Amino acid sequence: MGRTKDKIKATSKSELAHQYGIHYNTLRVWLKRLPDLELAASQRILTPKQLEKISTHLGSPLFNFYF
Repeated sequence: MGRTKDKIKATSKSELAHQYGIHYNTLRVWLKRLPDLELAASQRILTPKQLEKISTHLGSPLFNFYF
């Protein structure tokens, strides 16, 4: 039986900070330290590919961002 992978929706930085239970500024510091995360300074919405890289390095957030 094949099982399809849940899709990740694009998420804003502020929503991701809320999911991790941290302040937005803390998330910004964490994101700056992640290797290979191509992120523009003015980018507000994180792509599914970026979210996968973030969860690989930081672990899953408190609230699941798979819908």
